[in-house]
Formats: sequence, C-alpha cells, structure tokens
Amino acid sequence: MNLFNNIIWWVNIAIIILFGSLFLFQLIFMALCFLRPKKYKESNNYLKFTIIIRAHNEEDVIKDSIVSCLKIDYPRDRFNIIVFCHNCNDNTANIVRSMGIRAIEVNDFDSKHQNLSYCMKLGIDVLKNENFKTDYFTLLDADNQVDKNYLKACNNAANNGVKIGRVFENSRNLTDNVISCVNGLWYIRDGKIACSVRSALNLGCVMNGPTSLIESDILFNKWDSKTASEDIEFTLNRLLKDNMKVEYVEEAVIYEDQPTTLDDVFKRNSRMGGGLNKLFWTTGIKCIPYFFKNIFNKKISFGTKMTAIDQYCNIAIIPGSLIACIWFPLYYIYSLLYTGLVGPISIWGFGTYNLHWFTIFIVCVLAGAFFIPFWFQPLLSYLAEKKRLINVNKKIMWISIFIFPVFMLVEALAIAKGIIFKSKWKKIKRSSTIIKQ
Repeated sequence: MNLFNNIIWWVNIAIIILFGSLFLFQLIFMALCFLRPKKYKESNNYLKFTIIIRAHNEEDVIKDSIVSCLKIDYPRDRFNIIVFCHNCNDNTANIVRSMGIRAIEVNDFDSKHQNLSYCMKLGIDVLKNENFKTDYFTLLDADNQVDKNYLKACNNAANNGVKIGRVFENSRNLTDNVISCVNGLWYIRDGKIACSVRSALNLGCVMNGPTSLIESDILFNKWDSKTASEDIEFTLNRLLKDNMKVEYVEEAVIYEDQPTTLDDVFKRNSRMGGGLNKLFWTTGIKCIPYFFKNIFNKKISFGTKMTAIDQYCNIAIIPGSLIACIWFPLYYIYSLLYTGLVGPISIWGFGTYNLHWFTIFIVCVLAGAFFIPFWFQPLLSYLAEKKRLINVNKKIMWISIFIFPVFMLVEALAIAKGIIFKSKWKKIKRSSTIIKQ
C-alpha cells in the first residue's frame, strides 16, 4: 500500500505542475494588470465596413441588434448591415427585411454543419459570388448590441494597420441576476486583464466570435474554420499558417446577452468545451512545434512567437479541466480518508503526512491558487471598468464577485461534461434588455 501511495503522490505532483503551468500566462497578466493596451490614432479616413449578424431562429432579439447598429455614429454610406439567416424556420428573415436590411438565407441541413462556421462559409460564398466590395467586416451574433462609437474605434484601428481585431466584450444584462453577472464578469475580466496586457506586451489575443474585426480580403480568402469553435480555430489558423495575430481594440465595445440560468450556462459551456477539446487535439497542439520551428526566424516577431505559447496554454486548459475535475477530487478524498482511517502516508525521502497536514494543504491550495486569484480578477475588472458597465445593481455585483470562484468550478464541470458527452447547439433564453445611448 505504501508503494501505491507513493506512486499516486508523484502523479498528483506531476498533474499539479502540468496543470499549473497552463495558467502561467494568466498569472503574468494578473501581475501586469496595470499595463495599458495599445491606443490607435484617430482617423478621418472612413473605411467601408460591413456588419455581419449571424442568426439562427432569433426573431425575439434580431430587431434590437439591428436598431443598435443603425444608431452607430459613423457615416451611413460607409457601412452596411447584412444578416446571415442560417437554417431559420421562424420569422427572423422577414423581420430583417421589414427594417430595410438585407437578409441572406443560407441553408445546410447536414447534421455536421449546424454551427456558425458553416453559417459564415455559406454567407461569405454568396458575397464572393456577387463580387461584394467592402474594406472590413465586423461579426456580431443576433443577441449582440453595439456602442454608438463602435465603428469609429474599429476604423481607427484599421487605419493604424490592424488586420484582425478583437473588441471589448461588455454585457447588456450584466446584473439581471447573479448568474448573468458572473458570466458577464468573466468576459469583462478577459478584456480588462488578459487582452489589455497581451496588447501592451505585443501578444495576440483570442478572437471571440461576436467581437471580431477582419479585413475583407482575409475573410474572403482565408475563412477555413469548420468546427463549432470557429472563432478560436480562425485565430489559431491565422497564427500557424500566416504568422498573424489578433490585435485588441479596447475602445470598440459590443454588449452581449449573458445566460441567466444554470441550465443555460451548462448548455453553452458544454458545447464550447466539447468543441474546444477537439480543436486542441487537431490544431491547438501544433502551437508548440510552431514556436520551436520559428524560434530563430527573424521574419516573425517575438510577440508572435510567444503568442503561440500563450494560445497553447489558453486552449490546453480545456482538456486540463477534464483531468482536474476527475483527478483532484479523487486523490484528495482518498488521501483524507486514508490518513483519517488508516494512518499517515509516508513518502520516501520527504517525510510522513497525516490528516492534519492534508487538510491544511488543501485549504492553502484552494486559497492560493483558486479563491484569491478568482476574487482578485473580477474585483479589479469591476473597479477598473465600472464606468463602461451598464444596468448595474451593486448588490448583485458584490454577491457575484464573492461567489465568482464557485462559478469557475461550475464552468469546469460544464466543460468536462461537454468533452465526455457530445453537446449540440441549444437555444438559450434571451434577455429583453436594450442598450440606451
């Protein structure tokens, strides 16, 4: 039994090191959270933008999304709005047309193609066949609304050389309840801490579907995403194939609808977890050989090379979450039961560990590696970004910050569920909150 205890001890240490290493960049970002992201010089050269809204049976929210786009403070003759209606069997397309906006109905009922990547491919093909002209595309989901200065900020970035960008992902229903708040804080934290520091350090960000700014030639000629995680797949493909990274455009703001029930959280995160796990094993894992292959390549910037390591860690957290959800509870429950019922565990060359030691160790690990970081990040993000947050109920906000670490556990469990059990797209409840500007 002593041999078994020693073996699983060292397996546990190895898993702690490997899993902990995946958070190395996140720790760096927290330590450097005072850094400011790149700012883009204001430009009066108004490029032509096309806002693509992707919709699948979104008759409840599509009008609000279009109205927010029509209120954008940007020359109206310099931007288009087009809605890709993907396999819709409701009134979405008719609502779009009744507002004077173009709806492109794209249908592909192959069970393997029921995701945004094929919605994009089919819609883009229609525009390519028409020889459609625009300078840049921005991508939205049907439940998104945008800030009135959204395109001005995108235009400034584009005129300053940004080819692929990610904007700030705010929340339209941040404090509908605690669940929507912790979900919204997750994305706000990602923008304030991770994306801001990446930008300051000249690292690339992760392109998130409804926050994407893409030069037209790139979207027309390089849309090669086929998975349910089309945004991150596109990010990885551009890095690995074209040595391109995603820039952060902090001043461009979109407002996303956040789930308000645990059931909807599980639906969304399970689907994302399953898709990202597959993407890691097919594409994400290639980031490591990419880094070593190009480590001495002077034509590729140091920031682009380090982006590959960051992206690897970022996506490897997904399969890592599955391992963590299975291994750590089993190991520490076993250790507590063994030391409590049988006696201390003797580790060769390190000493003897009893129930008291394991209890203290678990508390310290949870505090140092879990609770403290995941209290610090949402708290800092809220304090730093509160002027940009809307519809805020302070009571719900503070409760959400307090329970944020628990949300991380829920997210990890949802991801693990999505990896183990195949999850399909399921519609979630939409908020009726409208952004007033």
